[in-house]
Amino acid sequence: MRRSILTILLLIFAVNILAQESEHLSYKIYSNRNSYSVKDTVKIAIKVKINEKYHINSYNPSDDSYIKTEVISKSENLNQIAVFYPQHKMYKFSFSDTEIPVYEGEIFIGLTFLPKENAKEGENIIQIEMTYQACDNNACYPPKTVKSEIKVNISKTGSIANNEIFEKIDFSKPAGTNNQVSDKESSLKENVRQEGQNPDEMKVSNFIEERGLLLGILIIFIWGLALNLTPCIYPLIPITISYFGAQSSGNKLQSILMGVFYAVGMAVTYSLMGLIAALTGSMLGTALQNPIVVIFIAAIFLALASSMFGLWEIRVPQSLALAGNKNRSGYFGSLMMGLLVGFIAAPCIGPIVLSLLVYVGKLGNPFTGFFLFFILSLGLGVPYIFLAAFSSSISKLPRSGEWMISVKIIFGLVLIVMAINTLGPLMPESVYNIVFPLSILLSGVYLIIFDNKGLNAKVYTKVKYIIAILGIAAGTWLLKPESHSAEVAWTNLTSLQQIESSVKNENKPVVIDFYADWCAQCKELDKYTYTDEKVVELSKNLNNIKIDLTKENPDITAKYGIKGLPVVIFMKPNGEEIKELRVTGFLEPEEFSKRIEKLLNEK
Repeated sequence: MRRSILTILLLIFAVNILAQESEHLSYKIYSNRNSYSVKDTVKIAIKVKINEKYHINSYNPSDDSYIKTEVISKSENLNQIAVFYPQHKMYKFSFSDTEIPVYEGEIFIGLTFLPKENAKEGENIIQIEMTYQACDNNACYPPKTVKSEIKVNISKTGSIANNEIFEKIDFSKPAGTNNQVSDKESSLKENVRQEGQNPDEMKVSNFIEERGLLLGILIIFIWGLALNLTPCIYPLIPITISYFGAQSSGNKLQSILMGVFYAVGMAVTYSLMGLIAALTGSMLGTALQNPIVVIFIAAIFLALASSMFGLWEIRVPQSLALAGNKNRSGYFGSLMMGLLVGFIAAPCIGPIVLSLLVYVGKLGNPFTGFFLFFILSLGLGVPYIFLAAFSSSISKLPRSGEWMISVKIIFGLVLIVMAINTLGPLMPESVYNIVFPLSILLSGVYLIIFDNKGLNAKVYTKVKYIIAILGIAAGTWLLKPESHSAEVAWTNLTSLQQIESSVKNENKPVVIDFYADWCAQCKELDKYTYTDEKVVELSKNLNNIKIDLTKENPDITAKYGIKGLPVVIFMKPNGEEIKELRVTGFLEPEEFSKRIEKLLNEK
């Protein structure tokens, strides 16, 4: 009897906790209930304890060549909804120029599931696999996949378990979802939003996450200021000045308040744009991945550019043009002006603001979308508060002349460059790397040689020439082919037999570099150490062999005792390794040179 009770207790314990251990880490799997109904969300927690001195890569690594930490699952009667990874830590290692996102110590990973509609009561098995790559400060080890399973019981009743574990997982921010979950099943449970991973769409997201919301708000505000330079806003500035000048009646405070209402009008337009983007979710982001949409946006830029060159004219609606001549209530009129300007400026919002729209759409938070675009519109509208305050003084400035036409030409050239940049993802990289810088260079040449308007405006002419020279310099620099520094000449081999044959035939001191595509330190050795002038020169006296261990090669790893990468060994001409010279990890060029010199001096 006692034995039966003990067996039952052990089975119950196994349902809720399953422990596994590997060389670099240990982990336990928990469920949040002893049993679930068919309408319950099944939550699973993986408690991972990374052994001291090791770390593993984040689920979202900074380099595509790094092996990311990833959890996948499989179950016959449950559909996975999402995976919830913890926040990684950023560390700067000796082998890297930048900080790398990693996990260390103890972390918690969460998964959520929904029982399928036809799920039957009883015991159900969830198979879980976790892939990771462990590294220490010197070397990285081959990626590993650990497999386990947990049993969950579906019944009519259940009780909560392992509260202290599940409190440590933020189940509001999924890192990914399973597309097999049906809309009906998803609507029964938590509103789980998939967080996109497209790097082009998430530039704004990554910037805000890495630099912080406050700096992100500042940058968005500056973007708003920059929008005043677009050709959709530019033609409206004289109308705006005339409107404020006509309504001010010499009262500066009234003029400032009118400018504030004008900015509020703009804010309403753009904040609604952000709100709509948030409510429509990722629809906008999906549209912007469509080549047809990208071409359409580029066509808008080219059409606006042709307008700047005088092929056609952007006509401001007559009602708006006459608004400056109407002597009506100043505050309401300013608000309406701001609303209209917001709509007219919308076609010129540019790729950066499109990126912000995509980020807001992915975020799916209406308040955040409204707030971020409100900040953008403040940047767009603040200059008009000053225009309103000093409208009487601005009217005393010299009349516009040919130099204004030349300004439009500059805007036109900028729009052409923007169109080419927008089309970049659709071009072969080799073509884009020529066309884009060439468009900048030729724009500068055009301003100096062919644009002869406004030469009587000396200040403007100087500014134009500075812009042109900067364009020529930037385009020339971008066109400059990358300089390829000298590097160690390697012989790539793949087997023990080839290594032994090479050592015997060359009869030189030997350096063997063992590397893998997933090895970050290996890349740093290639980039910095093996391109150093002294290292390259000394290597000419050696038999330099490179071995790719991206895929497992047990014969080679066993022969040379390789557990992690990178490893560089130094051998005498007879094939005998000099153990004290072995490199395990990144080594600076100066130290590497010293080891080669010791090898060459070895008798």
